[in-house]
Amino acid sequence: MFALTLDQRRSRQAADAVPDLLRALDATPTVRGFERTVGDEVQALVDDPVAAVDVVALVARTQRWWIGIGVGDVETPVPTSVRAARGPALYAARTAVERAARCPAGVALDVGTGRDEEAGVDAETALQVLARLVADRSADGQQAVDVLERHATQRAAAQELGITPQAMSARLQVARRDDEQRLRHLAARLLVRADDAAT
Repeated sequence: MFALTLDQRRSRQAADAVPDLLRALDATPTVRGFERTVGDEVQALVDDPVAAVDVVALVARTQRWWIGIGVGDVETPVPTSVRAARGPALYAARTAVERAARCPAGVALDVGTGRDEEAGVDAETALQVLARLVADRSADGQQAVDVLERHATQRAAAQELGITPQAMSARLQVARRDDEQRLRHLAARLLVRADDAAT
């Protein structure tokens, strides 16, 4: 299981960003959905590594949140609210989000009892590289990546943006869209390894 804890950066100097974040993450497949747990903090439980990676990529690009991921078990039966959930994954997520505030990428991962720490370090490394890639992307590059998600071809995406296919290809290359896709797949595989390490 993957426990995700998101803590708003510089929350004392900024408006409450939790409502917007909850709307952005509403469609994410979860075991227990995202909800405000305390103050400017949001938590959820997911069992799909792809969903966990998607959350990191989506949230990291805003550069408004520290992201902590805990890998491990959750006590069963799992309560209806993530706020009442307990177990090593939740404790690891707490440690991770506190460490994320000291990481340049703003993302950290910790493993709970019974999981392999080395596998966790590998997964964290891939997620941190992914987070830096999407955070460093220009607005034009991110727009090109987002529009491409809605179309089957680069030509159709370019048409929506009113640019040539060659310009679209150049934007995607500068945005490192292919690198992002490979990193997403790698990170998801490494999360599986981290979660399965004890079995």
